[in-house]
Amino acid sequence: MNDQVTVAQAIEALYATGHWLLGQSRFKDAADVFRAMAKAEPGDERCWLGLGKAHEAAGHGVIAKEMYVTGVTLARGGRCAVALARLLREHGHDGMAAEAIDFADQIAGETDDEALAALVHYERGQS
Repeated sequence: MNDQVTVAQAIEALYATGHWLLGQSRFKDAADVFRAMAKAEPGDERCWLGLGKAHEAAGHGVIAKEMYVTGVTLARGGRCAVALARLLREHGHDGMAAEAIDFADQIAGETDDEALAALVHYERGQS
């Protein structure tokens, strides 16, 4: 049990560190931290969101898209689907963006995630 607590604490520390690095515009360092988080806990959607955000901020849109898709696929991440939709919409792929939002809505319903449902509602208003 102590090992699980230690792993959980390490994951939280990585997540906090990655976000701090993003705030400092240290995108490569943030990506490295989120990558370590993904190796330790690939089912945690937050690592894929962080990786996507770091690559997006560094101007690597194709890699960011792949990170979000991985989060959708591997972590069944509704928030990764929303981030993917935003990226797709920015590049004129409105139909694909709508599909990603529909997937996020499905996840919100399956998990009773009210915050995700509100985010989906907001995003639908942006298209």
